[in-house]
Amino acid sequence: MNMNREVLFPTPVYYKDIPNSVELNNYLFNHIKKWAETTPSESKTNSGTGWHSPTDMNKKEEYNPLTQELFKMAEDCNNDYGIAPKLGLGNMWANINPPGAYNKTHTHPNSLWSGVYYIRVPQNSGKFFIEDPRPGPNCYMPRRTKNLPKQLWRVVAYEAKEGRMVFFPSWLPHGVDINMNTEQGEASWRISVSFNFIQI
Repeated sequence: MNMNREVLFPTPVYYKDIPNSVELNNYLFNHIKKWAETTPSESKTNSGTGWHSPTDMNKKEEYNPLTQELFKMAEDCNNDYGIAPKLGLGNMWANINPPGAYNKTHTHPNSLWSGVYYIRVPQNSGKFFIEDPRPGPNCYMPRRTKNLPKQLWRVVAYEAKEGRMVFFPSWLPHGVDINMNTEQGEASWRISVSFNFIQI
């Protein structure tokens, strides 16, 4: 094949599993559960019966064990991607998605990195998905003679995993599929923490 090829406009998506996250997740679960019992849900991208906390979670000292881990990974993302702005944690919030709840496709304007940390992930509780924001895939996708590589997919879905952090550019459209778990009570809740890093 006598030609050259460049791959343009790549989009980084980073993820990392926190070692020994069970203790941290149990700690976060207990604090978030108490918070949800006394605080009405905010209406953001959450749909169905999902609970969305206020977005000032990053200012609460009881969540410092998580924010410290987030800052470490944010710096790693900057270093890997070759950018060097000083970062601040603009906001952070908890999500509780019981069966029937989901999060609509959205972006996070005025931020650099956005992401999610998973605390509880029951079976069939909804995949995290990201979408190609370019208009091309919505116009025409030609037939191919072999399977499409992931970088050409219109939508990429990820199975969530307890103790995992995911970082991505804030302009990347993303959402969460509906929780289809059939258990009862707390065992069916999908619980995560979302966040935005900004340049300061």
